[in-house]
Amino acid sequence: MSHSIRSRAEGGALAGAWLARGALHLATRWWRAAAQTARAAIGIPDYDHYVEHVRRRHPGREPMGRDAFFHERMLARYGKGRSRCC
Repeated sequence: MSHSIRSRAEGGALAGAWLARGALHLATRWWRAAAQTARAAIGIPDYDHYVEHVRRRHPGREPMGRDAFFHERMLARYGKGRSRCC
């Protein structure tokens, strides 16, 4: 096999591997976003997402602990002052 053909073949293999990694990364990101959306739709709060948000957007603030977070989320969803007909 000549040098130019071998180089093209290796380049094609590298491009294929790069595309496969990109597709896997995209599928992983899509799956995580879909899971997070599903949890939000059925009312399961996402503590890890909350901690990541607080650390990224509010660097001087300490995130709530896991128990405090879930307690606050349940109060927000079912707490006093909310009227429900059923």
